[in-house]
Formats: sequence, C-alpha cells, structure tokens
Amino acid sequence: MIIKIYNKEGKEIKKDIKQLKWIEFEVEKRFEHFMIKEIYEQPIVSKILIDSLETEQSYIVDKFINIIENSKKIVFLAAGSSYHSSLIAAHLLRKLGYETYSVLASEYKEMLYNKDTVVIAVSQSGETMDVILALKEIKDKVKNILSVVNVPYSTIQRMSDLSLEIKAGPEKCVAATKTYTNQVIAFFYLAKKLGMNIDINRIPKDIKDVIEKNENKIKEIAKNVKNERDIYILGRGINYYSAQEIALKLKEISYIHAEALPAGELKHGTLALIEAGTVVIALNPKWDKEIKTNVEEVLARGGKIIDIPNKFTMIDSYPNFTLYSVIIGQLLTYYTAKEKGLPIDKPRNLAKSVTVI
Repeated sequence: MIIKIYNKEGKEIKKDIKQLKWIEFEVEKRFEHFMIKEIYEQPIVSKILIDSLETEQSYIVDKFINIIENSKKIVFLAAGSSYHSSLIAAHLLRKLGYETYSVLASEYKEMLYNKDTVVIAVSQSGETMDVILALKEIKDKVKNILSVVNVPYSTIQRMSDLSLEIKAGPEKCVAATKTYTNQVIAFFYLAKKLGMNIDINRIPKDIKDVIEKNENKIKEIAKNVKNERDIYILGRGINYYSAQEIALKLKEISYIHAEALPAGELKHGTLALIEAGTVVIALNPKWDKEIKTNVEEVLARGGKIIDIPNKFTMIDSYPNFTLYSVIIGQLLTYYTAKEKGLPIDKPRNLAKSVTVI
C-alpha cells in the first residue's frame, strides 16, 4: 500500500515510518469484558512501568526532575481520568514545596502562563483534542512543555520537549483503569525521586492483593447498590481526587449519578440530601483524622457508609492508599454495571479517545 502525506499547502512531504511495539502479556484467566481484564492487568503493567522508569526511561526521569527542580511554576493540563491523576501529581509537588496547579485542558484560559511556567500535559491516548488545542495556544508563552502519555509517537508526545511513557499497553475499554493507575504510579515515582518517602516497589503486589482479597466482597456490595440513583463519595486532601475518579467511573460505566465531595463541604449544602439509606463511600484511612467527623454526620442521618479501607482488606499508607482506593472503585463500578446488564466496554455516548471539542 502506498501512503502519501501532504502539508496544508498541498505539497507532498516525506515522513519516516516508525513501528510501534506494544508490550504483550497475558493474564492467566479468561474474562467476560475488557474492563475486568484490564483491571487484572494492573499488577503486571505497574511492574513494567516501575522497571522502565528505573532503566530505559531513567534518563528521561532525571531530565523531568531537573526541570521541576528549576521551575518557578508548574501547570498540569489534562482531561477526564488523566485530570484526576494530575490533581494527585499537583498535590504531591505542592507537598514538596513547588508551586503547582492542575487545570482542565478545556479551561486552560483560566490559568496565567509565562516564561517561568512549566506545562505538563497528561493524556492516555496522546490525542486528546482539548489538550492539543491548549498546547498550540500556549507553547510560545511557556518555558517547557513536558508530557506523560501511554501511546508513543502520539501528537501530544511530538509536541513536547520531553515525554514519559506509562507503558500500560493497549486499553480497549472506554473507561480508564490501568492507564490511570500507571499515571499515578509515574507521579509517585517522580515525587519519590524529589524526596518524598513512598514505597514504590510494593505497589504491584499491593494492587494484586486489593483485587484478589476484595473481589468477592465487592460483588455482594454491587448487588446492594445497583438500583441506587445517587451515590456520594467523600474524601479530603489527596483522597478527594480519588473520590472524583471513583465518581467518574460510576457515572460512565454504571450509569449512576455519583458525586465526589471534599468531605469538609458536606455540611455546606449536600448534607440536606443525606437521608435514611443514602449510599456514601468514605475514603477513610487512619491518617485522615478529620474525615471521621463527616462519617459520623452521615451515619447520624441514616446514611449507609461504604468505608474504604475499613470495610476491605488493604493497606492505607500515605500516599499509596489514594491509588488503592480507586482500584476498589473500579471493581465496584464493573460489578455494579454487570449486575445491571450494561454495555461495560462501550458505554453509551462515550469514546475512548476524545478527539473533538
């Protein structure tokens, strides 16, 4: 087959052909849907990513670190699940003392950019149109454009001065699962290199344990929540960003109106909606003392609390818990949608890569 490429003036141009090599691997069981298969692949792809960051991508990591250490302002641009992972990244960098923001790519005009600004674009596909348009507009106004993507040679990677790949392999379900997880792990790794105390190497086994030790319990919970019209997810600090990701999964795959709330805002309006039987998921690790009061407020009004981690078998160390809680949310989403007989891999009105605005 002959392929010809033309520029916008109609002149033929030459492009080098690059062969994309995906990492191939198989999970030792059969699955009914791609979503649950990709959830089960997370221990494998997380290990592949960590190994890559420590070997073949280590020089890119070092350059990322150098740019971050010498930056005055960092702005993440992303959409969807990638936005939620970037919120976690921004939180970690702020903890380390860097002025950092995360902005929805479709709202990029709400942020100020200048020659002291380092922009980090985050996209699974590398083709998210909102991100691409934002980068085109600001590329000459900022110091550097970095990116974190899953697909090599994608548009966003080619627009970047430097790019990290998350090595999650092909993801066929519309809902992001393993790509979200590997984005978060990549940000954990950068934070660790910048001085944060994070046990990275235990993550693959922890994810495996979260899935295997909690799947049956989650199947039963799914039977109880499948008919809910509304579910609220409470979190504080970094866990609020995980609450947003869990809410997105429940909306897009289980077709349930799910709302994430900073737990401290519960009493500023939403508490009026909590009544007997209202389902509330609380991200309640032992190191978050303040959310305990919010859990009590829900229980006092007859709400049903699904307590992560205390209803499940999992560790809740900071910041790893914020990732593991989303794994619970992914499984709950999958089994709730399965109970409802929904088209899990291809939910209505949605596409895997959003290439329109």
